[in-house]
Amino acid sequence: MKLIEVSNKIQILKNQHLNKLASLQVRFKYHNNSVSDENLQYLHKSLLPTDFFQASLPRLPIPKLEKTCERYLQSLQPIICNREQFANTSNIVKKFENGIGKHLHEKLVKKDKINKHTSYISHPWFEMYLKSRLPLVLNYTPFLGWKDDDLPEFNKRTIRVTNFIVSALRFRRSLSENVLEPEIFHLNPKKSDTAAYRKFMKYMPKSIAFYPSAALYKAFPLDMSQYGNLFSSTRIPRPGMDELKRFNNSKHLVVMRKGELFSFDVLDENNDFKSPEYIYTCIKNICDRKIDSKGNHVAIFTTEDRDKWAHVRQRLIDLDAKNKTNIDRIDSALFVVCLDDCEFDQDLLGHAHNFLHGNPERDLNKKTVLNRWFDKSFQMMFTKDGHAGINFEHSWGDGVAVLRLFNDVLDDSRKHFISPSTKEDTSCNAHQEIEHLDFVFDNEIKAAADEAHKQWNTMSSSLDLNYAKFTDVSRNYFKKNKVSPDSMFQLAFQMAYYRLFNKTTTTYESCSTAAFKNGRTETVRPCTSLTKAFCEGLLTKSKQLSKENLRKLLDECSKAHYELCKQASMGQGFDRHLFALKDIFLKENGEQAQLPELYTDQSFIYANQFELSTSTLYGESFSGGGFAPVVKHGYGIGYGYVDEQLGVLCSTYKSQKNGKEMVEAIDQSMKDIRNVIG
Repeated sequence: MKLIEVSNKIQILKNQHLNKLASLQVRFKYHNNSVSDENLQYLHKSLLPTDFFQASLPRLPIPKLEKTCERYLQSLQPIICNREQFANTSNIVKKFENGIGKHLHEKLVKKDKINKHTSYISHPWFEMYLKSRLPLVLNYTPFLGWKDDDLPEFNKRTIRVTNFIVSALRFRRSLSENVLEPEIFHLNPKKSDTAAYRKFMKYMPKSIAFYPSAALYKAFPLDMSQYGNLFSSTRIPRPGMDELKRFNNSKHLVVMRKGELFSFDVLDENNDFKSPEYIYTCIKNICDRKIDSKGNHVAIFTTEDRDKWAHVRQRLIDLDAKNKTNIDRIDSALFVVCLDDCEFDQDLLGHAHNFLHGNPERDLNKKTVLNRWFDKSFQMMFTKDGHAGINFEHSWGDGVAVLRLFNDVLDDSRKHFISPSTKEDTSCNAHQEIEHLDFVFDNEIKAAADEAHKQWNTMSSSLDLNYAKFTDVSRNYFKKNKVSPDSMFQLAFQMAYYRLFNKTTTTYESCSTAAFKNGRTETVRPCTSLTKAFCEGLLTKSKQLSKENLRKLLDECSKAHYELCKQASMGQGFDRHLFALKDIFLKENGEQAQLPELYTDQSFIYANQFELSTSTLYGESFSGGGFAPVVKHGYGIGYGYVDEQLGVLCSTYKSQKNGKEMVEAIDQSMKDIRNVIG
């Protein structure tokens, strides 16, 4: 084949989905490379160091107090219908702004000036997560599903697991040695995502590098402070407040199957990963083992109330030295790999349930088994038929770092891989190399495990998942019609809720503030007076508008939503500011102090019970993702783009809301939006 044709195929591979011929060509090329090549230990070696922009990132701004109060009241207008209540809340907010709020704001600004190495939200946000005593599963652990491989033979579980592990280790090596490409948002990729840009930026001093990148190239570097928590990291349960801990010298993985835990080293004394054939042999050995379990499945405790788990963990450690050694081994593992002995084929909801909370399995004693360790920073999950997903603990960081790992692992595993014809490494004595982490229980711990299993079964079985795919609209369709795709999703959610309940409700959309040093997230509140007016104008007979007026209003909804997202991403939302002011008050006055009236006002309490909790997920590696509702009577809506197809995954608790009705209402709302656009 001519060189130009090969080049074209590689370009298609990079920018579009793999077709089978291109996959085979690229894989044959890379398969002939020696894994002993030093460069194959790395995902890549970036011309710009990973932390190149970190010192020059702008600091997260603290909004002006009067703007925060104004924006807060604006967010209440479409959801607080009682005029007397809204007037009372307005007076409370004004009193706060001119009184205690002003004092707290001044304290916050002063504290922020002293701590220039971080953001005003970083420490209290970490504390918020770590102080929560709620179980991690369903409350704080979302999942993402990887696309299946284009070539079915590469979805064989032992092959896919090995390839993903190797790619993750290459990512880790690049990250730990500061040669992973910095995360940059390229507003004009043709100009900035180039070798010329990188060569130019290389000569910029680190102390100012952000500014020429943004000003000259419209390339905006993002905060990477969370990336260090991806590997060899865990959340440790402690009474009252958990601990995040990193382990710098990890060389091993923990692999779970049927609730049992196994461990083997994947790095040698030089921190090079062992041969893919060696890793494959160990994974195959664990997959093929007949599991002879004592039934002492400790992983179930990671689903428990954090104080209960802290107590059991300490009892395990005190009970037997082997328990302590095993727990240390799990805590310090690079990451966890979960081999699930279940198959769902094309059952999307079956996959979603399994990746979100674990699918109940049975051991030899016919006891329910959990095959997850929710405390780890992330865990890769693989079903018996090779479908793959990632589930991550949320306190250490947000979606930016996980999505980068998620996308890079799949992309790299298609370029550097073992083939389905790979043979086992005959020099690897897997039975000796693999350590079975077997725990000792006493009667108290066994009773606690039985209780934890019952609660987990009740909790996971109470969750309902439903999904919808939209065939009449696409991302490009919305862009061609000059409306934001995200705003149309959010408008559809508002319409769906209004269609079901004849009112609007509190709505959360996550927005990253990673454009700033140690930024975390900010809340976008998509329920606005404009979206409410659109819902009424379409769905309420007494207020119906013409199609022409609806189109004008739809455009206004899109513009307003864009501005809300822009405000949030630039640190000008109000939620984190109010949260930080509350944190200042509690640190001054103690956790038991009577809060300022703004925080005890019924409007504030209602506004922060998010009945619609939404988050967008998309990417070339992505097949789906989701999370549980943040309140029992709410909806958890993960939405996004898979190729050009739009879809949502909606979670509800069965006793509270009907998720099937919601996705049907969203589907009808999308059709209504298309009809309005024309």
